[in-house]
Amino acid sequence: MQSSQSVKVGNRWTVIIGAFIVQVILGTVYAFSVFVLPLEMEFGWSRITTQLAFSVALVTFAIVMIPAGRLQDKFGPRKVTMVGGILTGAAFLLASVLVSADRPWALYLTYGVLGGAGLGFGYGSPIAAAIKWYPDKKGLITGLTLTGMGAGALFFAGPASTLLLPPGEGSEIMGIAQIVLIGMGIEEGGGFGVGWRMFFVLHGLFGAAVIILGASLLRNPPAGWLPPDYEPPARSKNTKQDVDWREMLNTPLAAMLWLTFIFGATSGLMAIGKWAPFVGEILGDQTCAPEWMGTFGRFLEPVAILAIFNAAGRIFWGRLSDWIDRPRAMMIMFLAQGMAFMLLPSVSDSMTVFFASAWIGLNFGGTMALFPAATSDYFGSKNFGVNYGWIFTAYGIAGVLGPVAGAVLYDATEQYVLAFVFAGMLCFLAAGSSVVVWGLARLRETIAVVGLDKVQDAAPSPAPAVSQPVAGQPVPAQATRDERTPTEPVHFQQSVK
Repeated sequence: MQSSQSVKVGNRWTVIIGAFIVQVILGTVYAFSVFVLPLEMEFGWSRITTQLAFSVALVTFAIVMIPAGRLQDKFGPRKVTMVGGILTGAAFLLASVLVSADRPWALYLTYGVLGGAGLGFGYGSPIAAAIKWYPDKKGLITGLTLTGMGAGALFFAGPASTLLLPPGEGSEIMGIAQIVLIGMGIEEGGGFGVGWRMFFVLHGLFGAAVIILGASLLRNPPAGWLPPDYEPPARSKNTKQDVDWREMLNTPLAAMLWLTFIFGATSGLMAIGKWAPFVGEILGDQTCAPEWMGTFGRFLEPVAILAIFNAAGRIFWGRLSDWIDRPRAMMIMFLAQGMAFMLLPSVSDSMTVFFASAWIGLNFGGTMALFPAATSDYFGSKNFGVNYGWIFTAYGIAGVLGPVAGAVLYDATEQYVLAFVFAGMLCFLAAGSSVVVWGLARLRETIAVVGLDKVQDAAPSPAPAVSQPVAGQPVPAQATRDERTPTEPVHFQQSVK
């Protein structure tokens, strides 16, 4: 193996900066809720008509992760991420032209399919590159990279909600400085904007340019490169360090990791989709922010708190998993999340809403950081792109099951209690599945170190079957000493004097 002392590799942190930049722009695609009201006001669409575009984007995102990951493993992260930037920009540009009141399908094809494909190409490649540069800090680096996605959605919502407004008579379009100030909460937007069509054009061009800029900083380390003073985990001669996707899918460990991801992500997406109306019923006209904070107070509102801790949770749980390993971190996280969901029906004031938003966001953020790191741990980083693409299909399934299950449970009871209790049960299932993942991972490590033959030899052998005499048949005589097999033990009786 080569170390950084023998090969000039440049500054590794530029890769992390590039990955963070890419994730910030991709996070704005997640802020779909800011587009809902302008589209409904102009076209008179129902909520299900507009929300379907986001569901299509999530499903496409998960499916495209597989071929995009395979291309990333073959051609590297830079080119694949640039393709993601081009697709993301094209999605907004085409939507600004094609979408009309009688063509909601145009929104599904542009924002849903093209935008989801842009997410699929741009999301996994930066993570893969970052993990290859920091194999000794996979959890922390994954969390830092994915924090950009949470930050993008958080800071995007403020200026976007103002720019999406139709332009008024005599009003001026916001400048770049004012957009930044609104995004940071320093200034409150006025009654002016450019309308959603022009906003889609501007955001498509700007987003594509920034993603391509971030992608230009991405690169893989030289073959065989390792950080100084880092020793990879010991493996036996018969155990491959890098597993391809076909071999991975044939392992029980991959199946349990995938199932755990479904349980955890479904519960989180179910709760997050209902969070704004849930806290709205509790708070009414109240706010969690004191008046003296002014426009900064929007960062203390429940949805903003959930987004902030969602980003922070990716770093916190990622770093913790580097210390205690991934399955243990998953088990603790899902148990804590499950108990929080069970206690949500007792939340009744602004203070408890604040802490509940922080706790739910912290744990859901950890979900997004632990599974890519675990995939790299167990199946290697060489084929990480396509391997994690397959594991990530669990998130696509959760993106459909979570919101639908939450809506069905709420419509049946007209209360949030049953939905949150069900989410808590899913978290407890995820915690139990994490224990199984831990056991399978330990078995895999044992086989890697001592070899499969020694593990099988150490297992207790079954006792030999003893034939029972059948009624009506003579009992065979005992074999003489000469008739015994060589491996049969001979017992001698000693006389005691």
